[in-house]
Amino acid sequence: MSLSCSCNDDAEWYYEPDDDYSILNTKQRRKCCSCHGCIKRGDIVLSMRCWKYPEYGSIKEKIYGEDGEVPMPTKYLCERCADLYFSLTELGFCITLGDDMRELVKQYAEVYGKKKAA
Repeated sequence: MSLSCSCNDDAEWYYEPDDDYSILNTKQRRKCCSCHGCIKRGDIVLSMRCWKYPEYGSIKEKIYGEDGEVPMPTKYLCERCADLYFSLTELGFCITLGDDMRELVKQYAEVYGKKKAA
């Protein structure tokens, strides 16, 4: 896990975040895909719709086509991790879904934070 300013265009799957926060209204609670904390129904979340490309020669390729997109379960970021996600992407960093946003912010602070005078 590391901060990157270039995205992997050859990824096997990809995600698309909602434009804004929403309220978790699923039947069951969810786990934040970043910090792995519990997100309860009614909590503020950022939903991430996910897709993957079908494997060559698979039945999914026949269903969705060679360039098709196979839907995957939606992933969620808790409000805190969503805030960090928006901040990092606004700064131009590409984020791999599943990375711990808190650790990425620590990396950011180490690399770009104020340097102490010797």
